[in-house]
Amino acid sequence: MTKLTGLLDIDFDNMKHMTGCDPRYPKKNWGFRNHFVPGGKDIESMERLEKAGYVVRGRVCAETNYFHATETGCKAIGMTPAQIKNVFRR
Repeated sequence: MTKLTGLLDIDFDNMKHMTGCDPRYPKKNWGFRNHFVPGGKDIESMERLEKAGYVVRGRVCAETNYFHATETGCKAIGMTPAQIKNVFRR
């Protein structure tokens, strides 16, 4: 848990997944997506991130919502300006 935000490591991991910041992909492609549909404990993770201003709730999907990273959230996970631009290109 980080002292400043009260967030857990899994929250930041979920944000990285949400934005495609994953070592399986070339860093130049990070930010190619910006959506996450949580289930189970990931719903609590998204709610913590939303409270911190790192994600916003999107349209309803099944029994939850899509969530999308904010610019603040992208910066919090260490994305570069070019990667952040990719996130909001859509």
